[in-house]
Amino acid sequence: MKKQMPKITSKQVLKLIKEYVWVGLGGVLNAISLFTFVNPATLIAGGFSGLSSVLSHVCVLFMDATFDSIMSVMYFVLNVPLLICSLIFLRGDYTFKTIWATVVSSIVLAILPEGFKFSGAPLIAVIFGGILVGLAMYVAYENNGSNGGTEIIGKIVAKYHPEIDISNVILIANFIITVSGSIVVIFITKESVDIILYSLMYVLIGGNVLGMLKRGFNHPQKFLIITSQYEKIGHDISRYFKRGYTVFDVEGSYDGVKRKMLVVIVQYRQLYFLKHIIRKRDPRAFTVIKDVYDVFSRPTFNRSYKTKP
Repeated sequence: MKKQMPKITSKQVLKLIKEYVWVGLGGVLNAISLFTFVNPATLIAGGFSGLSSVLSHVCVLFMDATFDSIMSVMYFVLNVPLLICSLIFLRGDYTFKTIWATVVSSIVLAILPEGFKFSGAPLIAVIFGGILVGLAMYVAYENNGSNGGTEIIGKIVAKYHPEIDISNVILIANFIITVSGSIVVIFITKESVDIILYSLMYVLIGGNVLGMLKRGFNHPQKFLIITSQYEKIGHDISRYFKRGYTVFDVEGSYDGVKRKMLVVIVQYRQLYFLKHIIRKRDPRAFTVIKDVYDVFSRPTFNRSYKTKP
């Protein structure tokens, strides 16, 4: 008997449409960042956006066309080989959304009017351009897509070599493209060396905005509390924060006194209240607080963790 294809519900269709709209928005934001802030300031963005800028500057010397028209085509052409690799090695939803974002970015780059170009101070262009590209990457990431370029390379490498820290690989690749590309542009356009620094700032701001949005503004905090009043502090944690904690037996190397160490994860907004509890219950407690990038446990733990008061 032939297997019946699973039925696609209207809810699933609407969800898919919504994701493609968001990924498309990411493509628009990426294009605006490049057209409005990066290109007028002669900056070199990281990744394939920066590479397309460099090649566009070179092509302008030999072609009777504007930089912006060449850039819109070059951006798409450079991403084509990567999109083909993504179809081969990644396939599925991610690839089609990335193709969609790349097409949208290329079209928006080609149709934006001259009035959209920012002509103010380069530092302002760096800040707002970096924020926009960070938003663009986050919107695409949250909907299982990307804006192409080194993000596709990172995704492919992560699939077959999950042990490699992809973030560092992408950061190094972006750094090399930005610095070397800026040097080439300096020779072509006779710009000052300042564009190297501004371009690096743009890449760093975009990466930090992406990381901040991924973590959220209420990202988890891990407390390591070494105390002799662990029962009172533990009771307050359970009472006020509605969560459990882990207790370890520890011994000080200096005084040899046996104590307990409580380990608990709380939300950032709860940090100062927990500090107050620790000071109140045991002013001599030794406490270490660390940023936590994510909490991975039960399938619904992260969602419920972020919404519980």
